[in-house]
This record gives sequence, structure tokens and C-alpha cells, in this order.
Amino acid sequence: MAVMGMREAIISAFKSKGKESMKKPELVMTLAFDLGLFSPEEAKRVVDLAIERGWLVGDEELHPKFEEKGVFDRIVQEIAEKTGKSFEEVVAMINKRQEELGNLLSVEVVALLVAKEFGIDVRGYIDEVEKRVLNQ
Repeated sequence: MAVMGMREAIISAFKSKGKESMKKPELVMTLAFDLGLFSPEEAKRVVDLAIERGWLVGDEELHPKFEEKGVFDRIVQEIAEKTGKSFEEVVAMINKRQEELGNLLSVEVVALLVAKEFGIDVRGYIDEVEKRVLNQ
């Protein structure tokens, strides 16, 4: 499977259903079972993260609202490209590492840690992650 970012996965889910909006459970099911991109738990986390970031908006029905590719997706994509792992494998590694750290750090910070563990230069992401984490 090609490296796919969270944004692309969400867009694929909507395209696969031919819909512009979906309820959260349907979106999770589409990502996990119809497209097989994530486990059900990972798909739920992806949807929750997308809502938190404003990529999915709406009350009962969610619809995508994207601007530019987020720093998390860019870090994950770089890790995937440099390690030969899929986007989903990298997200799973980050999720596991975040749990090991007691869920005390944001996913962006944990993504930087995982990238650093693979010897990837993360200096170009630090300012943006800091702004994201501190909501500046």
C-alpha cells in the first residue's frame, strides 16, 4: 500500500462512499473495515485527531475541511519514506510509544521522538510542533 497521510485516508473514505458527510461511526468503519487502512481503534484515534485539528467539522454529520498538510502527517510521511514502513505502521508505532509514555505527550512530540529514534533530523519540525502544542 502506498504511503497515505491521515488527510488522504479521510478523503479516501468519503470518496469511497460517494458522500460529502458521514456520522463518526460510519467514518471509523469505512477507514477500518471497508478500506482496511487502520485497525478499528486506530481509525477512531485518526477520526478523533482529525476532529481535534479541525479537519473534520460538524455535529451529527462530519465533513472534511482541510487546509494545508499538517506537521504530524509530514513527520509520519518522512519516517515512512526513510524507513520503508507504511504510514499506518508508523502511526501504530507512534500510538504505541505514546501509550508507553503514559499519553503525557502530544502525538506530534511523540512523532518527533520516533523520528529521532530512526536517526531522522527533526530540527525542521521543532518550531512548528512547539507552536502546535502550545496553540500559538
